[in-house]
Amino acid sequence: MKYVVLYLGTMLIGYAIGGKRRGKASNDTLVNLLLLISVSILVFMMGARMGANQEVVDNIGSIGWISLLITVALWIGAIIAITCARKIMGIDKWGYIGGSDTPEEDCAADELEARVVSTEENAGDNDIMTKAILVCIAAGILVGFFYIRKELTQEQIASFYNITGYLLTIFLCMMVFVIGYGMGLSGTIVEELKGIGARVFAIPAAVIIGTTVVAIIIGFVLPQINVRESLAISYGFGWYTYAPVAIANAGHEIAGAISFLHNVIRELGGLVLIPLLAKRVGYIEVTGLPGIAAMDICLPIIQRATREEIIAYAFAVGFIEEIATTVLVPIIIGA
Repeated sequence: MKYVVLYLGTMLIGYAIGGKRRGKASNDTLVNLLLLISVSILVFMMGARMGANQEVVDNIGSIGWISLLITVALWIGAIIAITCARKIMGIDKWGYIGGSDTPEEDCAADELEARVVSTEENAGDNDIMTKAILVCIAAGILVGFFYIRKELTQEQIASFYNITGYLLTIFLCMMVFVIGYGMGLSGTIVEELKGIGARVFAIPAAVIIGTTVVAIIIGFVLPQINVRESLAISYGFGWYTYAPVAIANAGHEIAGAISFLHNVIRELGGLVLIPLLAKRVGYIEVTGLPGIAAMDICLPIIQRATREEIIAYAFAVGFIEEIATTVLVPIIIGA
């Protein structure tokens, strides 16, 4: 919860500063560069931490396919649930209230012009950021696996995790500040939020409902885990430092290992898939892919791949999922 307050507060500070500079000359290139640098460093450190983690290496062969299957099923469930929720609320595929899922080329001329600007303005930046994410994740995993894991002592690896933990927080704050600053410069999100209102919380509620349905089905289909374990794993929402520990500490070692790898795949996979799927499945739908990370490390990817107003949904999804994970995992697993 303290990190939610920290990141939201940092974003609001950035928004306030950006709002004061609204209408004045601003260096968008510098803002975009800072965002690209912070995201690249973040995903590199995440990749290095994953590559250096012996638990990931030990379990990737035996339970990797189960974790991947669960992740894909939950992604599909989240997308379907969000699509149903937004259609009921009268929100179109692009996140506009009262719009339609009509392809952009079929919209009225004035609406088309507005949407083309919002969805294609940063197309070049999207491609650059997507490539940077892929390269940095791969490089980080390789460094973690071949150097950190093999060349450093256990004490040095522990220090590496402590130091990178602090650095992750610092660069996350830098990232959300830059995002808030950009939102302040444009000044459109406040009006968008007024239109959305409390409906923003229907999206995380839909994700939780979809997750529950899929988890129950998985529990009956997969012989390696039961329904209770499947629910606990699914309610992790990408929080690989909390859910797996709670599950394993309750005596469910295999489920704990599956949970860990599933949550890693969900977060890293979400980073990669958001820019690839946003225009195909829907702008709001992709906020349900990475889990809790939708409100922190995935924010700039969501912003670039969709519209800055979609950040409101991303924050709501991440915030509610964090609360749900904290409460539901220990209750379900009996910890």
